[in-house]
Order: sequence, then C-alpha cells, then structure tokens
Amino acid sequence: MDRLIQSDPNHLGRHKWRLLIPNGADTDLQLGAITVEAVGRHSGHLWEQTDLARVAAGTRLLNLGNSGPLLHRDKLVIIHDAAVFRTPANFSWQYRVAHSALGRGLARTGKVGTVSEFSRRELAHVLGMREEAIVVASNGCDHFVDRSRDERILSALGLEQGRYFLFVGSPAPNKNLGVLLEAFARLDRPGAKLVIAGSLDRSVFSGMGAASGEGVIVAPGRNDAEVGALYAHATAHVFPSLYEGFGIPPLEAMASGCRVIASDIPVVREVCGEGATYFPPRDAQVLADVMRRHWDDPQMGAGLRCAAAARVAHFRWQDSARGLMEALLAP
Repeated sequence: MDRLIQSDPNHLGRHKWRLLIPNGADTDLQLGAITVEAVGRHSGHLWEQTDLARVAAGTRLLNLGNSGPLLHRDKLVIIHDAAVFRTPANFSWQYRVAHSALGRGLARTGKVGTVSEFSRRELAHVLGMREEAIVVASNGCDHFVDRSRDERILSALGLEQGRYFLFVGSPAPNKNLGVLLEAFARLDRPGAKLVIAGSLDRSVFSGMGAASGEGVIVAPGRNDAEVGALYAHATAHVFPSLYEGFGIPPLEAMASGCRVIASDIPVVREVCGEGATYFPPRDAQVLADVMRRHWDDPQMGAGLRCAAAARVAHFRWQDSARGLMEALLAP
C-alpha cells in the first residue's frame, strides 16, 4: 500500500494515510507515505474498541485482522473466513462466542471484506449479508517468488532433495493432519520422509502415534528462507485441509516450483485451479496412492507447472492492496 501511494501522488497520494498502533507495539516497517502513530493507553481488544475508535473518529478506517471497533461505523473490516462458525472445534467456547458476536456486529456497523469468493459466500450466509456487499481482496503469494533460500535446512533435518513430502501449517482440526499422517503410514516407500513445518507445538503430537513414526520429522519455528528451501526440494507439498478461507501454503509451494497435492474442496479449487493434484480430503488411501505416484514418477505433474505459474501470477499483493484502497476511497 505504501509503495502504491508513493507511485500515485495525484490519486492515492491526495489522501492522508496513517497506521495507528498501540503504545509499545513493535513495528519495524519502513514506510514513506504512511505515517505510523502510537496512540492510546490500552492494548488488545480494549485498545481497538476504545482508543482506536476515539483516535480514528471522523476518518475512514481499515482493519485487516478479523476485528474492528464497533463504535466506529465508517470502516472496512477484513474477515478472512467463517471458521468460527463452520469449524467451532478449532476454538475455545469463549473465543467462539465472542468472535461470532463480533462478526455479526461488524457486519452491521461497517463494510466487510474477505479474501476469496468462497469466503464471501460463507460470510454472506452466516452473517446475513448480500454477497455483492462484501469486498473481495485475495491474498498474494509473490512474497515467495525468487525468495532467498537457506539450503542448510536440508542437512540439518537429514533430508535429500526430492525425497520427502512437506506439510506447512498448524495442527488445527481443520488442517486434517491426521489423514496425511495415516496416508504417509500407508505409503510403503523405503526412505520416504514427511516434514511437518509451521506454527507447531510438539506437545500436540503426543496423542498422534503416526507423528512419531519412522520418517516423520516435526520441524517447528522455521524462518521463510528455510521454508522456501523445504518447498523447493520436496517431492510435493501436501495440503489436506477440510476448511479454509483461502489457503496460502499451496500458492507458496507453486511459487517455489514445488508440486502440490491438495484436498478437493471449493476454496482450494478456486485458489489452485488446474495447478494441483486433488484428492478426497477424508480418504487416506487415495491420498497415499497419489503420494506414491508422485514419489515413483518425479516428472508427474510436469504439465501442471504452466497452470501453477498462471495461478501464482494471479495472486499478487499489489493487486490486493490496490483493490482494498479503491474500496476505501469509494463513496
């Protein structure tokens, strides 16, 4: 957004843009057109509902993280998915009750945006809105195009290029990691490994026997350069989710030149198009069969590379930012 404002002084640059943060918040953003202002005395939701509402009074407000001040009505809030309604097992009952009520309140006190056509349909249904009233600004994946890679991660984890499958994500119930672990246990390919990377807690895997089985490597806390190397040299990235609002990891994999095996659910079809190999998300045997074919034939899916490149080009942060800013400036 900051770069776009600087490149368009006669349109976007005519307006004053501020990034409001709580006092003590850590930000290392180097911005040229957007002023960063630390305001208020509170933090968290209390800061958002009180200090932010007060300081932003009389201005148009953009909130990017599923929440916003209910008392400030001239706002656009990005709600990334309807997970709190559709996958309640992911959340504590307190969080579920609070955020479902907040979502309904936001839908009635400002504009709502989201990240996919699928999420627009979902939010329209659960929030009682018209689909056309919801702004869509897709996520991007160009942050992984030509990203620097830390190849040392392969030797650190004992991996060989093209000899492991990769999962990037969290072990939340909707991520469907159990089906992937079951499929890997059925793979029957000596030397094959499964790397599980992302926002992980090793204690989560204590009740999942397959996660401690032969060939499964749990690798939490890896930086982008390390994850980029893992994508680049994997046999394939496996994305078994049951529910998503968008799904960035498959696009990151495509941007890294990695083949993608993905669950056949509507939002993944919307995002990945013809650039992935699909499987029924609850069928571990079919997934194992697909993984086995990718393992046995390193050229499998070579014809998907053009489709994958087209999908990557379609999801750029610059386009997302411009769409959001135009929505903000609309009457």
